[in-house]
Amino acid sequence: MKRFIILTLLFVIITSVLAFAEEGIAIFTYNSALEAAVENSNQPELDDYNIKAMESALQDAKDEAILGYYGGTPQQVAERKIIKEVVPFEAEVNLEIAKKQKNDNIHQMKSDVYQEMMRVLLSEESIQNKQQRIALLEEKYEIDLIRYKEGLISEADIIDEELALSVERLELKNMETALASDILNIKQRLHVDLSDDYKIQFDYKLNKIGTRYVIESFNIDKAIADALENNTLVYQKQKALEAAEMKLEITKQHLKPGHDFYDQKAYELEKAKKELYDAQTNLEVSIRNAHNDLLTALDAVELAYKREDLEKSRLDTLKIKFDAGVISRRDIIDTELNLLSQQQAILEVVCDFNIKNDILRNLIEIE
Repeated sequence: MKRFIILTLLFVIITSVLAFAEEGIAIFTYNSALEAAVENSNQPELDDYNIKAMESALQDAKDEAILGYYGGTPQQVAERKIIKEVVPFEAEVNLEIAKKQKNDNIHQMKSDVYQEMMRVLLSEESIQNKQQRIALLEEKYEIDLIRYKEGLISEADIIDEELALSVERLELKNMETALASDILNIKQRLHVDLSDDYKIQFDYKLNKIGTRYVIESFNIDKAIADALENNTLVYQKQKALEAAEMKLEITKQHLKPGHDFYDQKAYELEKAKKELYDAQTNLEVSIRNAHNDLLTALDAVELAYKREDLEKSRLDTLKIKFDAGVISRRDIIDTELNLLSQQQAILEVVCDFNIKNDILRNLIEIE
């Protein structure tokens, strides 16, 4: 009975320690990380203040528009009509832009967190890969050390392996330092405690994501058209052009070309046309370039997987020979190292693919 009680107490103590260890680490899923970034940020609150300010400005513009005005020079009459007819329109546009910018900021925060998470996962898995690589090199070194003592290889060969191991271990230290930096970056994006005491972990694997942007049926031209329709900057420039057209039309009713006020409004119209064109073409170029980058990244992913399959096939063949006693353990290690190199390449191109997919998504989709 006493033995049972002691075992029970030990189980409770061990369970408590494990629970404490788990509680000491904040574990984020893909969705919870994105949600935390938004919930912990004060940007949405700032955006709400900006929206309220634009609502107040709109009301002021409406109040100003209904005030009476009598007489004045042709320019003063034109200015008054602009205040009455155009300024409220601009204030309404500014309010809509403020609302769009709030959504854009949330969208960007989520994108930033996702991309940082990809970098953290890449760093973590690259460190694991490097540790496996060092273990294999150490095994190879121990085998060759025996061969050196037997006079089968030269001292220079052993020294070269020792130096190579030193370089690999130094690279591992650098990678661990880089991971610490990546973790700080994503903590900042998540708006959580930056101290080392606050540990974070992601319940997410670095795998190539599925995306509709690389399939044959994806219509890039339609995606661009939809993005142009929903993009905040393009909307802002479109409305600025409409306002400039309204101002010049009013000015034409009271002034003629050559008058400074008229010429200024004509200049503002041409400037608005150029800015709209620039916004539209810059967005289209960005989308087309991002799409091409994604397709190139896909080619790199597919090639990396093919190379991995080739190394796996070679390793399987060597294992058969090893099991048959035809070759030694050392004859396999180099191929295992090559396989690790290919797996590291896969990690890198998959991370690159996922980030480039997110860049494109951020350009053409409005959540």
